[in-house]
Amino acid sequence: MSSLTQTTLEAPASARDEFARIIQDALDRFGKTHLVQKLKRGEFTLADYHQALLMIFHQTYNSPSAFALAAGICSPSFQVAREYLMQHADEEKLHWKWVISDLTSTGYTGPDPRTTYPSVACQAYVAFDFYVALRNPLGRLAIAAVLESIGANNGVKSAAEICRQLGLTLDQVQFFHGHGDTDVGHTADLLRVLDECDLAESEWADLGNIARTAGVLYCAMYEQQGA
Repeated sequence: MSSLTQTTLEAPASARDEFARIIQDALDRFGKTHLVQKLKRGEFTLADYHQALLMIFHQTYNSPSAFALAAGICSPSFQVAREYLMQHADEEKLHWKWVISDLTSTGYTGPDPRTTYPSVACQAYVAFDFYVALRNPLGRLAIAAVLESIGANNGVKSAAEICRQLGLTLDQVQFFHGHGDTDVGHTADLLRVLDECDLAESEWADLGNIARTAGVLYCAMYEQQGA
């Protein structure tokens, strides 16, 4: 008997299962980025915090527009996704003000972030965000699933560690702490919405590819910032 027939072969994972694995891979990748590792080593400085806020500002400022764009293009056959995209755009439209508040309350005296250019890595991520919103509106939810999972798993504990290392209070880390709280519920909501769309294997595979790329690009922002 050949070794092939002697071996019990496992059924290939579904594209939906692969999508979940890709999100976990992004979580693992994020934890290994330079900026996160610097925080874990206790080497995080106020300058690092300001640079992180200035970096994330552009992603946060543009994200609601990409949600709204995807909602406007989303097929009526995915009504639940269309409504969630609109809801999320509305919910996140003012989160950039958290970043401004955190900068101001911690002594930042530089230019208004709205007048600055994003980092190269951030520009790449934001460009991909809008590309996906135009080409595959459901993919905007796949991107969100990656970011919300990262926020849910890292936001609150990162905010606490930033406060500990820099002697700050929670009202000076509104962005990271606030997203850590809200993203827990969002992660479950996003997967529920996508499941309700009754997607084919090929559609889940498309979302998996989008999620993988989003994870790499988003983590690159924190890799570049901490280097």
